Amino acid sequence: MNAELVTDITLPSGIRFVGERIERSQGVAVALRIPAGAKDDPASKLGLANLVTETLVKGTRRHTARQLSDAFDYYGIRHGETTGIESTSVSLRFLPEHQAKALALLREILSEPSFPAKECETAKIQSVQEIKHLEDEPLSKVFVILKELYFGEMWGHSELGREELIGGISRDDFRAFWRARFVPAGTIVSAAGKFEADAMIKEIEKLFAHNGTLPASPPPPAPPAQNVSKHVHKDSEQTQIAMAFPSVPRNHPDYFAAQAGIGVLSGGMSGRLFTEVREKRALVYSVGAQASSLRGLGVCYAYAGTTAKRATETLEVLRAELRRLPTDVTEEEVERAKIGFKAHLLMDQESTSVRARELLDDVYFQNRIVPVAEVIEKIDTVKVKDVADYWSAHPIEPCALVTLGREALE
Repeated sequence: MNAELVTDITLPSGIRFVGERIERSQGVAVALRIPAGAKDDPASKLGLANLVTETLVKGTRRHTARQLSDAFDYYGIRHGETTGIESTSVSLRFLPEHQAKALALLREILSEPSFPAKECETAKIQSVQEIKHLEDEPLSKVFVILKELYFGEMWGHSELGREELIGGISRDDFRAFWRARFVPAGTIVSAAGKFEADAMIKEIEKLFAHNGTLPASPPPPAPPAQNVSKHVHKDSEQTQIAMAFPSVPRNHPDYFAAQAGIGVLSGGMSGRLFTEVREKRALVYSVGAQASSLRGLGVCYAYAGTTAKRATETLEVLRAELRRLPTDVTEEEVERAKIGFKAHLLMDQESTSVRARELLDDVYFQNRIVPVAEVIEKIDTVKVKDVADYWSAHPIEPCALVTLGREALE
């Protein structure tokens, strides 16, 4: 990473801007993390953060939703807005010659949303429809339930909210949430590609129309102190099994040992869960594990989709494979996991969008830009003993377990 091509600055407004100019790139990607997540929803208005995000581009004081859409399309600007647990993410992709126009449109939707009454009601209707649609998506539904069981209601509820609460959210609530939380303080902006740093910094400084003191957020939850479980009845031939147990966040010294273990378990068709649970025993149609990071908090998820008749055996084998990992993990498995990790990392560097997200995550989780070479070096240093020691010190229990199907499992 060439230091002359990297920018890391906290602007007078309070926005943290990081960027990496990539000369070979033909485009620019910009990504934002705004401190307005589902965890900040009022208890009686769960789903509010997501509703605000959904209506940002549905009209401003100057333009209608159609006019905004036409402007984005005319300049070939791709955009996306997503609400997560901790923050709202906004992304843009555009050609270098359209940098000024792209940032002007970004400022308009962040600083001048009008929250048209009709669009607010439409967003509420769509959220309710998505919640109802979960009944037809058992994999999605089981994880919605699992996250709330593991994290508790404020940090774990679905970003979509509660069907019974959405009707009580008013247009004034949209405005109040936006005014309180869409502020420069705590916002991170990243850019990757062929952009002009000085010009971009001037525009980034003006992204928000108002300053403000960021309201306090609920504290991060503690993981369950003992095993907790929940069964959701569904008259189906299939049973969904999902587990959550503590891991370490991205800035932890053992993060890469934890990730290597995930790679051993779920590294494609050569991963243990696929070979042991699906290939050898033919218990499941889908199985896997993954890790996720919040700020200061990590969690591992394991999942299996099977038939009602084989659900009990599937859960037993899944648990056995997770517990077995630290006792007999091999050098070959760890090397394969490390190669897969590095391959994804290096190939992702070809995408400006991915690089912008990486820069954003670097600052969010580690408060600095982490060179790719440093990440590769840390991956390379992981040994079999590191993986075994980590997974021995971080057992899968206590855990949260959710099953969705005909019968509850032990």
